[in-house]
Amino acid sequence: MKKIFKDKKFLKTVFALALPITLQSFITSSLNLIDNVMVGRLGETSIASVGLANQYIFVFTLCIFGINSGASIFMSQFWGKKDLKSIKTFLGVDISVGLIASILFAIGAGIFPNVIMNFFSNDPEVISRGIQYLRIVAISCIFVNFTQGYSSALRSTGQVKLPMYASLIGVASNAILNWIFIFGRFGSPAMGVNGAALATTIARLIEMIFIVSVVYLKNNIVAAKLKEMINFKISTIKTYFITSWSVIVNELVWSLGLTAYSIAYAKIGTNAVATMQIANTLNNMFLVLLSGMASAAAIIIGNNIGAGKEETAREYSHNIAKLSVIVGFALGIVVWVTAPLVLKPFSVTSDTYFDTIKVLRVMAIFFTLRSYNLVMIVGVFRGGGDTTYAMILQGCTIWFYSVPLSFIGAMVLKLPIAGVFALLTTEEIIKAILQTRRLKSGKWLKNVISNI
Repeated sequence: MKKIFKDKKFLKTVFALALPITLQSFITSSLNLIDNVMVGRLGETSIASVGLANQYIFVFTLCIFGINSGASIFMSQFWGKKDLKSIKTFLGVDISVGLIASILFAIGAGIFPNVIMNFFSNDPEVISRGIQYLRIVAISCIFVNFTQGYSSALRSTGQVKLPMYASLIGVASNAILNWIFIFGRFGSPAMGVNGAALATTIARLIEMIFIVSVVYLKNNIVAAKLKEMINFKISTIKTYFITSWSVIVNELVWSLGLTAYSIAYAKIGTNAVATMQIANTLNNMFLVLLSGMASAAAIIIGNNIGAGKEETAREYSHNIAKLSVIVGFALGIVVWVTAPLVLKPFSVTSDTYFDTIKVLRVMAIFFTLRSYNLVMIVGVFRGGGDTTYAMILQGCTIWFYSVPLSFIGAMVLKLPIAGVFALLTTEEIIKAILQTRRLKSGKWLKNVISNI
């Protein structure tokens, strides 16, 4: 363990990438927190309706994240070779595939919101408000695709500050617009849940305009011309999907699993849904450091593999694994101690308040394992091009273990929400054991650009 802290070059590289990405993730999570705190002032039904509607948006977000991550594997390895032409080509692939997904999700939210909300809840008021929310945020899917596509290209080439600034502007815009539209300021009518949806949509548009404008006005190295982005051949698309299909499926399988949890929570009651919505939003605020570490790990591992430094990539993978455990343990302590304090901004019943504290403390207990698992799957294995193993592991543990346990806990054992959550979270133990074996085997290291 001491060896990690003696390796100044490793630590400098990790934190130079991780800190801006972490801050960006924190800012993005803050957007969701701001929504929930402001909507929370409207009552638990509003929290539940926005939370369940956002489960659909969450599936979309992770789908786009999977598409971006797949492209980033190639772009980061190409950056190791300083091959800008190929980076621009894969940026075009990233945005093109993402646009198709964005349009499909936008159509679902805009035209079939009743089907989506009826899938999540039986509460008529929750369904009604959720339908209105989805119809308004539908168009934001298109904006997110372009923002995340360019952000991935920038991060893959070591430029992590611009995406962070874009997120900061998006969050600031969302906070101000929330205040105006939800509560009716500056002559605007008080729109409630609809106001939150409108604020989020406009904020996503502002974020997209900012990042794309800066990239092209400053002639950034990823400022690809249209012909440079669409010059890919069918063989390029095939190469992309050979590696990336499992990343996309992995994110979809995971997000659908989390959606299944929401359905199980809804069987307990609307207050259970509100509890988990608040707990997950707060938990995500603590997970941002891990997301930053994972993204930094993927870039570092990918850059070294692309540059032909495979032994360095192996050494760094073990250092990153150890660092993730240290950080996860420290964050777990913080989550446990601060659980009662971070709930103060929410206007909820005493039952929901105490249930949320219990859930947050279950999260704290498993935080070390969750940290390790997240950094391995999203960082080391993905950066190393080992996407299929991560997909199989994630898919099997969530769908053959956690999801069944969530419904057994909620419907058969009639456990309270904290008990159900504790039951399904034991999945992290299984993943940690299997991922450690994979890391030690070295089979995760693959040069995906060697034949391009």
